Amino acid sequence: MSEEIRNAPIVVPRSILTAILINGILGFAMLVALLFCLGDIESALTTPTGYPFIEIFQQAVQSTTGAALMTAIIIILAICATVGALASASRMLWSFARDRAIPGWFLFQKLDPRTLIPIPAIALTTIISCLLALINIGSSTAFNDIVSLSVVALFSSYLIATVLFLWRRCTGAIVLPTEVNATSLANTPGAQLVWGPWRIPGIWGIANNVFACAYLAVILFFCCWPATTPVTAATMNYSSLLLGAAVLLSVVYYAVWARKSYVGPVVEVEYR
Repeated sequence: MSEEIRNAPIVVPRSILTAILINGILGFAMLVALLFCLGDIESALTTPTGYPFIEIFQQAVQSTTGAALMTAIIIILAICATVGALASASRMLWSFARDRAIPGWFLFQKLDPRTLIPIPAIALTTIISCLLALINIGSSTAFNDIVSLSVVALFSSYLIATVLFLWRRCTGAIVLPTEVNATSLANTPGAQLVWGPWRIPGIWGIANNVFACAYLAVILFFCCWPATTPVTAATMNYSSLLLGAAVLLSVVYYAVWARKSYVGPVVEVEYR
């Protein structure tokens, strides 16, 4: 969604760091409040509602109405977060379609001529999300594996990007803007990689990337393990299997079809 923002190289990193700061402070405050009002842990874990936080609300306020109102606030926040996630996922799908990197790219790259919104991409993302939510009706194990897969896939994408970035940084493949021709394209396939306005220079940047790679490797390792023991078919974590299947399908699709149409990110140039 950075393409829809003016001065994205500065605005987007600043927004990300601001969001991390604000949500980190508020999340820590909420965690402290939750621990102080936790009450009977066993009752929360065995609550008939199936959601421990509802039981915690009930014990804290001693009122079903109050617990319902507090739960409604959580639901409203979840809906707002879902809208943002849907917008992000649909724009990501549209970006891959524009770059001809997914099956049916010619359909999902279309924009509404009046609003310039990728309606086909939004529709597909919404339909898939609704269908995945229905899995929980038949099997909570399968649904939990899908959720776990999304977490593992997200961190895997972070790790791949960070490792490649660290390699480019250590080999000196990224240069300062003053070292390239101002009229030539940069950061495109076959072109020179150039630093943006937002970066951590020198050894501190390398240390930051090394820490990020180590952190992500540890997180990925433990994300693929079952949550409880002894491990049964119902408690097994199949996210590593699903991730391997998704990677295999992607490799096969690229080898058979996508390599004929995908040549890298599309660069849109505006002439004035």
